[in-house]
Amino acid sequence: MDAKIQGWQKPYITTEGYQMNTKLIFAIATLTLSTTASAQNSMDLQIKNILIETCTHAQNNDRLSLNKTLNANRLSKQNAVDKVVCDGKTLVNFARSANAKKVVTMLEPYEQRSKGKVSISDIVAP
Repeated sequence: MDAKIQGWQKPYITTEGYQMNTKLIFAIATLTLSTTASAQNSMDLQIKNILIETCTHAQNNDRLSLNKTLNANRLSKQNAVDKVVCDGKTLVNFARSANAKKVVTMLEPYEQRSKGKVSISDIVAP
């Protein structure tokens, strides 16, 4: 059965448009990845500088500057005690090894809080 519809033509498919779109998409993806990578590198450098500053203040027994650095970077004392590591030691132990008594006195209550944490998780699904 060979029926023809008036004004209808067989679609003409070309690959030129697809190649152009593919090149454009590839160029955009490359630009996006390079921008993301440079932003990640600058973020890593910023975090590294904040950590160095935090450890330096703890080592120098500079309680006020340490407090200002933590506040400026929206880092709570509890998170600093739990997560900041200086020379392989926790922040409080690093301050203790540097004989920074003011910093240790300021951070010890947060260290005591983290020692008493217990988490209970249900391993049987209801």
